[in-house]
Amino acid sequence: MRHSILLRSVQPFVEPGERVYDAAFMWTRHRLAYPYAAAAFVGSLAVAIAAGFEQWPSRLAVAVLGAAVAITATTMYRVLAHTSDGLVLLEGGKIRQVAKRLLKRLDRSAKITMTRDTLITTDWLIDEVEYTVPKGSQKAIERIAARVAGR
Repeated sequence: MRHSILLRSVQPFVEPGERVYDAAFMWTRHRLAYPYAAAAFVGSLAVAIAAGFEQWPSRLAVAVLGAAVAITATTMYRVLAHTSDGLVLLEGGKIRQVAKRLLKRLDRSAKITMTRDTLITTDWLIDEVEYTVPKGSQKAIERIAARVAGR
């Protein structure tokens, strides 16, 4: 169900008559995401102390919330779609797994390789940018990579 919604969300951003074969949802973080999160943690902790939070668990909860907001703000969601005209990279939604706008068409020579596999995500190098793919989109990205490799 979720995959079919993702596929349908890509269609308005491709050329008329262009078919969407597959799509995968993924994300990448700004290169300074973790320093931003650390600074937000420290800043939020200072604000919690200045605001009069006396219990350390409350102070830490506010600091963790600040860090979580910083990480979320620096995360860029993307959709990689395989179409009849090649690969397209689209901006993804922050809340729902849908395509929001076309960012670019990838070269036919773009390489897609898996770099890391964890329990809940896999990391893929796509056109020299590393993206994290949730397990729900792993089969789709594997199909796309196989099609690209077998051109």
